[in-house]
Amino acid sequence: MAEHLTRNPFPARGTASAEETILPETLRAWAERTPTAPLPGVRAAERLAEEYAQDFPDEATRHGGLGCLYGAHGAGKTHAARHLMATVHVREPEAVQLYIRFQDDDLVAAYRRLVPQLSQGLLTDLIVRYLGTLAGDQAANAGMAGDRRSLMSALDTEPTRVFDLFDAHLIEAGRVLEAQAREIAAVTGDGERFQRALSFLIRPEFSDAAYDWLCGRPIRLDAARALGVSRQIDDPQTCRYGLQLLATLVTRSGRPFVMVFDQCEKFLLEDGVPVPSNLGLLQSLVEVVPRAGGLLLLVASEAGWQAMPPDLHQRIGPGAIHMMPLVPDDARLVLRVYLDVVRPTAREDIRPITEAGLRELLRHSGGNVRLLLQLAWASYEAARGADIDPEVVGTAALRYRRAPALAELSMLVESKLLAAGLDAERIPGEDRSATFRLPGSLRPLVVIKLSEAVFFDDEVSNAADMVATGGDITAAYTALLVTGYVSPPVLTALRRVVHTVLVADGSPAFSRELDELVARAASVLAAKDRPASDPELLSETLRELRAYLEELGSQRRGESVALGRNLAEVGRPPQPTASGWPARRRDLTDRIAEARAARAAADWDGFRKARQHVIHEWRTQLTLAIVALVAAVLLLATGLALDGPNPPALALALVAVAVAVGGAGIVPATRLAKSWIFRRGAPLDSRADLDQLSRELRRHAHPGAADPVVRYAYACKKDPDRGYPALVDAILVEPLALVRQAIGRRLAMTERSPAACVEEVRRGLRERTPEVLSLLARKQHHTHLEQPPRALRDLPPELRVLVALANPDWLDLAAGATSQHPAELVLAALGVRGQSHPLARAYRGGVAQLAPGEIPPNELRAAARLLSPLEQDGLGGYHWLPLVPEIDELYLYFEELLYYQEEIRSYRHKS
Repeated sequence: MAEHLTRNPFPARGTASAEETILPETLRAWAERTPTAPLPGVRAAERLAEEYAQDFPDEATRHGGLGCLYGAHGAGKTHAARHLMATVHVREPEAVQLYIRFQDDDLVAAYRRLVPQLSQGLLTDLIVRYLGTLAGDQAANAGMAGDRRSLMSALDTEPTRVFDLFDAHLIEAGRVLEAQAREIAAVTGDGERFQRALSFLIRPEFSDAAYDWLCGRPIRLDAARALGVSRQIDDPQTCRYGLQLLATLVTRSGRPFVMVFDQCEKFLLEDGVPVPSNLGLLQSLVEVVPRAGGLLLLVASEAGWQAMPPDLHQRIGPGAIHMMPLVPDDARLVLRVYLDVVRPTAREDIRPITEAGLRELLRHSGGNVRLLLQLAWASYEAARGADIDPEVVGTAALRYRRAPALAELSMLVESKLLAAGLDAERIPGEDRSATFRLPGSLRPLVVIKLSEAVFFDDEVSNAADMVATGGDITAAYTALLVTGYVSPPVLTALRRVVHTVLVADGSPAFSRELDELVARAASVLAAKDRPASDPELLSETLRELRAYLEELGSQRRGESVALGRNLAEVGRPPQPTASGWPARRRDLTDRIAEARAARAAADWDGFRKARQHVIHEWRTQLTLAIVALVAAVLLLATGLALDGPNPPALALALVAVAVAVGGAGIVPATRLAKSWIFRRGAPLDSRADLDQLSRELRRHAHPGAADPVVRYAYACKKDPDRGYPALVDAILVEPLALVRQAIGRRLAMTERSPAACVEEVRRGLRERTPEVLSLLARKQHHTHLEQPPRALRDLPPELRVLVALANPDWLDLAAGATSQHPAELVLAALGVRGQSHPLARAYRGGVAQLAPGEIPPNELRAAARLLSPLEQDGLGGYHWLPLVPEIDELYLYFEELLYYQEEIRSYRHKS
C-alpha cells in the first residue's frame, strides 16, 4: 500500500498558466505556493533573470536582456516564464513587468491589452521620475557630478520636486525637454506625438485623455486636437514605437523593465505561413528593448522558433532556451517537487509512484510536462490509496490522448503497408516487438522495427538491435517506431544510425509522418538499383553511438546530483543571512570554463603548429631534392658535353660531382617520401575541419606518419578490439595531446571491460600519458560477479574515484583498502563508504546537513585540490574525460564545504 498523503499533490490542469495582468503581490504569492522543479530550461530562465537583475543597478554596466523559451505545447514554457518574472521580483521588487499572450497576428490588439497593465498613476510616476533622471543628467553635463548624486537621491524619495527645480531655474526645463525629445525620437518614429502625450499626462485636466491615447483607446476629437495627436493608435508601427518608448521610460526612471511575449507563433505565423511584416516588427523590438535596458522574453512553439530568421536567432544567441521533453531523471524530479509539498519532510523517492509507474507516465505523456502532471493527478485519483503502478497509469490515461500499445502499433503499420500495396514479412520479437522486412527477410531493402518506449538505460540495446552485425544493416532504408516516448538525447543519438525514428504518440502529426514513411518505403522498393548501406560504416557509427551515450550518461548523472541538491532547498524557510556561496560558485564555474577553454585552445594550437612545422619540413626536403636533382642534371650535362675520345680530367670530375650530388639528393627525397603531406592546403580552423579532413585521409592512416592529421585519422579508424595493442603503443609514443585524446576516445570504445585494461592504464600513467584514463572512466560491462574485480579494488584511491563516478549503481567496484589519501573523502562523498556517511548525506542533500567542524579544513582542501579543474594535475583538468560534469560537481561540493566552514567561523567572530 502507498503511504497516506493529505491530498492529491498534482494539479489537474498540469503546468501553470499566466494571466495578462500580473501584480507584484500575485507573483509573490504564486512563487510561494506553486512548486517549480529546477529543470534545465527553468534554471536557464532563472539565470537570465538573475543576470539582468544583478547588472541593472549599475548604470555604467547596465545592459538589457533577451531570451526565447521555445518548445512543444505543454513543455512548461509559460511556467518557466512566470518563474523568471518571480525571480526578477525577488531581486528587484520595484521592477515593472508586463505579460501578453498573443491571440492572433494583430499587434494593435495586443498593444491595447498590454499597455493598460500599467495604471495611470504608475505611468505618471514613471514620467516624473524620467524627468528627474534627465534633470540629473543636465546637472552632470554642467560639471556638477556631486549635485547629480544628491539631486537623484532627493528625487528618489519625492519625484515631484523636479518641478520646483524648474520653477526656481536651478535646472533649465528647456534643456531637459530637449533631451527628452532626443531620446524619444531615438526609439520612436513619431517622437512629437508621444512627447506631447507624455507631457499632457502630468497635467490633471488632460491626464485621462493622454493615458487613454497611450493605451490605444479612442479619445474625443476635441481632446485629440488639444493633445495634438490622432484619435487612437491604430497601426502596428506606432504600437511598436509605443512599446519601445515604454521600455526607455521605465528603465530611465530607474526601474527594471521586463516584457514577456507568450505564444509568439500566433503573431509570427498565419495558417503556418510566416508574416514578414510581423517578423520585421519583432526584430525591431528585439534590438531596441534590450538596448534601452529592458529584458524581453519571447515564448514560442517549435514552429514559431523555426519561423524566426537566422539573424534573429543569432541576436538571441545564448538566450535561446529549448524546453525539451523530459528525460526520466527530470520526470522524477518534477514528481518529487510536487510530492514534497504535501509530505511532512522532503525526500528523494517518489512514492507512491513506482519506478515502473514512472515509466508508464512517461510513455503516455511523451515527456510532456503538462500531460505528465495531468496523468499523475488522474493516476492518484484512480489509485485510491494504492501504489501508482503501470496498470493504474494505463487506466487513468484513457481519458487523455493515449499512445498506442505495441500490438496496436503493429496492426496500424501493417494495415498502412497493405493499403499501399506493399507485402511485408512480419517477424515477431522476443519482447513483444515486431519487425517488418520488405520485400522479404532475405536481403531486405526496407526494415521497419517497432519497439516499446525507449528510456535512458535502454538506448544501447535498442540501437544495437537495429544495426547489429548480421542483422538489418544491409537494408537500404531503416525505420524505428517507438510507442509513446523516447528520451530526447537518446532520440538524437538514434537518428545517427537509423534513417527515420518516429514516436507513436497518437497525434495527427504522427499519422502524417507514418504515411510519409510508407511512401518512402514504396519509393525505395521501386528503385531496384538502390545501393545498400555499408555494414562497416554502420558498425563504426554504432560504436561511436555507444561512446556518445556513455558520455551522455555521465552528464545526466552529474546533473542529477546537482538537481537533487537544489531540490533540497525547495520549501526550506529562508535563512536570516544570505550566503555568498552562489556568487562564489558562479565565479568558480566561470574560472573553470576559462581554464578548460584555454587548455583546449592550447592543445589545438599545438596541433596546428605541429602540422605547419611538418609542412615546412616537407617543403624544405622537397626544395633540397629538387635542387639536388637539377644540380646533378646540369653537372652531368656539362660533363658529357666535354666528353670526347680522350675525356679531360674536368669532364670526369664534373660527372663524379654530378653522381655525388645526385646521391646526396637521395636523403631529402627519402625523407620527403616518408613525410608526404596530403591536402596540405586544407583549412584547419576548427575541430569540424579536422574531423572532416581525417575522414578523407582514412585510407592513408598510419600511427608513424609525420603528418599529425594522418595520425589523427588512424586514431579514428583503428579497430579498438582487434587493434587494441597497436593503439596502446600509439598513445604512449604520440607527442600531440589532441591526437592522444583521440586515441584515448578510440580505446574507450573497446569491448574490454575497464578491469581488463588496468595494466595498460598503469603503464600509461608511468609514462606520463594521462589520456589512458579514458579506458578506466567507463562503465564496467559484462560483470555479474558477487565480488568486484580485484584489479579495480587494488587501484590507487584517486583512480578508484573515476571507477565510482563511472559506475554509480555499483559502488563496490571502488571499495578498495582505505588509506589517508585525500581521495578517500571523495569516495566517502560518493557513497562508497556507505550512503549514511556524513559526506555522502551532505553531497546528496546539501552541506547544511554536515556539522561545521566535522571534517578538518586541510583534508577538505586536499580533496578539492585532487578534483580541481584549476590545478595542473587535478582530475578536473583532464577536460577530455567523459566524467567531467560529475568531477566538477564534486569539486564544487568540497569548495562549498570549505566556504561553509569559513562562513560559520566568520559569523562566530562577528558575534
